[in-house]
Amino acid sequence: MAKRSRKKKSRKKKPKKKRPQRVPTLSDDLIVEILCRVPYRSLCRFKGVSRSWLALCSDPDIRKKSPQTLSGFFCYARVHDDDEHGLRFLNISGRGRPLVDPSLPFLQGLGYDSFMFKQCCSGLVLCSCRKSSWGSFEADYVVCNPATRKWTVLPDTGEQHNAIHTLCLGFNPSMPSCFYVFLFVLNPSQYLMRVKIYSSETGAWIFRQHEWGDDSIKLNDDAGPVFCNGNLYAVTSDLSLITVDTEGTTWRKILMPHRSLLAKFLEFEAFITHSQGRLYATHIDSRNDNQLSIWQFEADGNEHWALKHTASITRLLGRHKDRYNEFYQVIAAHPELNLIFFSGGRDNELMSYDLDNQEVRRICTLEKYFQFPVLPYIPCFAEWPTHSH
Repeated sequence: MAKRSRKKKSRKKKPKKKRPQRVPTLSDDLIVEILCRVPYRSLCRFKGVSRSWLALCSDPDIRKKSPQTLSGFFCYARVHDDDEHGLRFLNISGRGRPLVDPSLPFLQGLGYDSFMFKQCCSGLVLCSCRKSSWGSFEADYVVCNPATRKWTVLPDTGEQHNAIHTLCLGFNPSMPSCFYVFLFVLNPSQYLMRVKIYSSETGAWIFRQHEWGDDSIKLNDDAGPVFCNGNLYAVTSDLSLITVDTEGTTWRKILMPHRSLLAKFLEFEAFITHSQGRLYATHIDSRNDNQLSIWQFEADGNEHWALKHTASITRLLGRHKDRYNEFYQVIAAHPELNLIFFSGGRDNELMSYDLDNQEVRRICTLEKYFQFPVLPYIPCFAEWPTHSH
């Protein structure tokens, strides 16, 4: 009788239990560093989620480091009422108490009798301050931060006090430890002669003979300068754009797109602005249905202006072009959004225009204020340079 072969039963191997992977934990300092790169306004949207998130939003270090957004505009009142300077601040909502005190009371303790608002760049303000209102040209130039009430009195420029000059402020909120002031010295005929640049890092002025290759440069006072990506841009009366870096080593002259409109162009209609790290030129043609044109400067490779957007403001507001004789001026672009701000119209209003959905929103009337200049303000809570006040 044959023997039956016995099959060995194969034992099934039990699957090995996978060890749970350890999730790397981030240090508190790294979390803070990450959150500091998020716009502060976006962080505060979630402060009602938990007490810990509310505490995070209340942390002064977070507030100092987080990018802020456009909060309002400085402008001048037509009637000064009880004060001489007439400077006002309009919240971007058009309502409520001003975010900052436009009288800059912290400067009064320095013994200044009056001040003149020169320029605003992001969160800093440049003023000309006088200790005597009458019979003297002497003035100090002061750069201050209205949000933190810190200031720096600039050293003497070395120029005669009655000399004709234009000052421009340069400040990048992502590098808050340093700001720059550009001094354009003009001859009696208003032509540009030389440039001086102040750096808060060195605390001194440097002199530069400009290298734009033209002795007949006149600045367009109606188009304010723009500081973008470490360079200052200013519009000239012949519709060119002159630019210089903070060290005075790179000088360029760029033709503006408005030159194609020269035959029907008014000088005050030229305007430059910047948003999301890019430079833009705008034009509103009051003789053609208030046609808005926006060009973006393409700096990669072959530099040129690219037309990005056109729209009729008259039609956006639902008005007939023959019914009203209206004028509008672009005053600013939102630093983060595809949004521009302009003023004017029959009711002298401040308005915003969303380029994505082509919607206009009325912010407030400017009946009590001058239409121009209206200067955008972005608060900055970062530490002030150590040698300043």
